[in-house]
Amino acid sequence: MIHHCQAVKRGAPNRPLLVGDMPFGSYEYKDVDIALKNAYRMVKEGGMDAVKFEGGSEARANTVKHVVEGGVAVLGHVGLTPQAISVLGGFRAQGRTAANA
Repeated sequence: MIHHCQAVKRGAPNRPLLVGDMPFGSYEYKDVDIALKNAYRMVKEGGMDAVKFEGGSEARANTVKHVVEGGVAVLGHVGLTPQAISVLGGFRAQGRTAANA
């Protein structure tokens, strides 16, 4: 993913905000320092301004908190979560109601 982020940075050097999608397997650990280390790589090596995680669990919130406290901006979104297709049984939009968002 870092390779792709570098290509985007080269192609859009003056964009106000570049967000790198953290790949599956780069942040789903109990040791949140692994996620922070990988987020640093996306910013430093990939040239991103922020990173994006998928998921809305309490564990994911703790990971996001740790990464933000480490100085990396984190963005999220409501909607399609393609990295979770095997868990969800296919491409299914998430967060269609305020309660689920």
